[in-house]
Amino acid sequence: MATDMSLEASAQNAEAKAAAAGEQLPTIEFVSPMPGFPGHKSFVLVRLDEVGLLNSLRSVDDPELRFITIAPHQFFPEYAPEIDDETLAAMGTKDPTQLLVLLIVTAGDTPRDSTANLMAPIVVDPMTMKAAQCVLTGSNLPVRAPLA
Repeated sequence: MATDMSLEASAQNAEAKAAAAGEQLPTIEFVSPMPGFPGHKSFVLVRLDEVGLLNSLRSVDDPELRFITIAPHQFFPEYAPEIDDETLAAMGTKDPTQLLVLLIVTAGDTPRDSTANLMAPIVVDPMTMKAAQCVLTGSNLPVRAPLA
């Protein structure tokens, strides 16, 4: 993991490479805006590594609004958030086992200083390309879980 600035550069490079290759970046529509970001519902998801462990989630409407996300299995193998039925219905999800779960990362100066938000995962239905950020109230999961 690198600092926010080099992650930002990596995200921009990945998007530029995809555009140069004529690749269509997947657009994800949030069923409701993420808390704290009203008016931002459309995002593109860009893989920053070969396996999709590290991603950039960038607002379509405001390219300056970008989140670095990770797939949780590598860092938190036991992580299994329970998504409520209302969220699944809003996303049009037919098979909850197929959801892509992403965690927002706050990058530190070193990997040991970087954290992930386990309390509010982003879930994406790859069939509908709908997403939601779920706040898992009452779960006692940390907002800043160390990655290292």
